[in-house]
Amino acid sequence: MEEVCYLHPQTPAVAKCTDCKKAICEVCLKRVNTKPYCEACATNHHEQSPWLAFIFAFFVPGMGQVYNGDWQKGLVILLTGWLVVPWIYGIVDAVTVANKIRNGIQESKTVPPGYLLLALKLGVLPLSCLYFGIVFTLFAAFTGLIKLMLQLG
Repeated sequence: MEEVCYLHPQTPAVAKCTDCKKAICEVCLKRVNTKPYCEACATNHHEQSPWLAFIFAFFVPGMGQVYNGDWQKGLVILLTGWLVVPWIYGIVDAVTVANKIRNGIQESKTVPPGYLLLALKLGVLPLSCLYFGIVFTLFAAFTGLIKLMLQLG
């Protein structure tokens, strides 16, 4: 017997929802990052954007990885981003992973929920200012300490 849509019992199903596993017809089918979802479950997911991943990773090292759901890698890049090479790696990695997630090639470890995504969008510039303020302050303090040591030595 052919499976039918859970909302439209007269219509044949074309897929099963990735989250709730209910059969869905073409009308009810919503694709997010190439995966099939019913309308209710699709609201819990967002289409991954390589452009947003770039913006987040460019302004705050590691934030592109957080956007892609890789919290651990994001933390490592955040802590080492002042070395510049990890920061550049983070930008390239964030865009590459976002593309893979969007095209269904790679699974996101944990896609940020809507409220966290909104916080990332609103917080990117303040976090960027805070991050670079701390990095420049530490750099100035370190170079000042070296100058002091050279004067005393």
